[in-house]
Amino acid sequence: ALMTHARSLLGPGDVTSGRLCPACGSDAHGRPWARHGGRSLHVSLSRSGPHLVTAIAPLASDGHIGVDVEVAHIDVLPALVLAPSETGDLALAWARKEAILKARGTGLMTAMSSVVLADERWSDVDAPEGYVAALALAPRVE
Repeated sequence: ALMTHARSLLGPGDVTSGRLCPACGSDAHGRPWARHGGRSLHVSLSRSGPHLVTAIAPLASDGHIGVDVEVAHIDVLPALVLAPSETGDLALAWARKEAILKARGTGLMTAMSSVVLADERWSDVDAPEGYVAALALAPRVE
């Protein structure tokens, strides 16, 4: 799906992809990566139920991207997701925060409750009925 998405956005060309863990260097897990025609891309993937979402941006963009799709009704303690100052829909907050943490490159190693949505760059994304989805940008670290 990632290769098809890259070709549909960027045109014909060889697409290679994989994963790389920034902590241990393993290619069995970690942040996904892709190249199209030799050009590196920012990529993010998410699955929930039968749905897969992919996000792609040129490496020269102003930050890393993250995407998440979740079932619209989750059963989780609000304190695990919401910062002390936040209220609202838990599934939507989860999707937004997981997208942010993927964009940052930390994933769920960072507590969601430490992320304050008002301080971040994210957008809700159209999702199938019964699901919510979000896309986030994290600034490039030079």
